[in-house]
Amino acid sequence: MNRIVAATVLTLTAGSASILFTQPALADTHTVCYPVTQSQISQDDAAHPGAYRDGYREGRESARNGEAYKSRTAGGEFARGFDDGYYGRRFSGQQYRVPNRVNYYTTQRCNTYSTFNRIPYRVNPWRPFRYRGLGIRW
Repeated sequence: MNRIVAATVLTLTAGSASILFTQPALADTHTVCYPVTQSQISQDDAAHPGAYRDGYREGRESARNGEAYKSRTAGGEFARGFDDGYYGRRFSGQQYRVPNRVNYYTTQRCNTYSTFNRIPYRVNPWRPFRYRGLGIRW
């Protein structure tokens, strides 16, 4: 009976130790980078295609809220629209417009892949014909 208990305890401790204290799997990491073209729209604050409309709307809201008049630092069509909206003038529309500019720039996007290490296999250099076609390098 004592031998059965001792064998059981030994088996359980050896089994649990082999499960708990195993070596982690090793992996090689490979990073692959490729160029990516992105765009950024830059618009002139004072004369973009909707500057007068935006200034007119903000001027009307400022007048409706009873805020004191402050001249706009953006200038151009936005400031003209703000003045017309603040003082209650008719909407006259934008006189000139500067189209939005699209700036393209290239960045790199990288992905990292993991591959598990293979068990090293030693090839017998005296018998190379046996390993042809198996994808084994030496």
